[in-house]
Amino acid sequence: MADYFLEVKGKKIHCLSNDLSGQPKVLLFHGARFNANTWNQVSTLKSLKEIGVPAVAVDFPGYGLSERGSWNDLSEFIKDLLQAMDLERPVLLGPSMGGNAVLKYAIKYDQVSGLILVGPVGVEEVQDELDRLDGIPVLLIWGENDNVSPIEKSKVLISRISTARLEIVGKQHACYLDDPKKFNDLVEKFITDVRWSRN
Repeated sequence: MADYFLEVKGKKIHCLSNDLSGQPKVLLFHGARFNANTWNQVSTLKSLKEIGVPAVAVDFPGYGLSERGSWNDLSEFIKDLLQAMDLERPVLLGPSMGGNAVLKYAIKYDQVSGLILVGPVGVEEVQDELDRLDGIPVLLIWGENDNVSPIEKSKVLISRISTARLEIVGKQHACYLDDPKKFNDLVEKFITDVRWSRN
């Protein structure tokens, strides 16, 4: 994997790429206790490379190797990041805090081809706006015994987004650590099935 820094609003943001040529089709974010390298450690970047999908994992500002920024809302950081990358309608993957950020971004800007939400926190903050995502492919992945974002929260998402489906992986909040192979297989299948440009 190749790492590089991208300037976003004057701040150096660390990215980790799976090296396939062309613009990334998938951006991977992280939770509060993790960073971009998590997706290298659990082989998600490698898994996507093996099916020919360019992907980039990103350190949020102030996490991993990225500089701190003035963003109070990580969904606004994602908007600025996509502008800096000149990227339109990627699939966004976000666990926990990152899931909250990509969920808010997708609701506000309607500029995604699909979402992979892994035990996202703060679902209740946006529950009245979730119908804006109806029609967008959404994969929900939850650990069975998630004690940070209980699996019951998935019911809110499923009831509001007809194109959302739920998969259970492992037990804990960071469920991708429990069973990386199953997690990566689900991510691969979802991304293979997603149409890159929505009608």
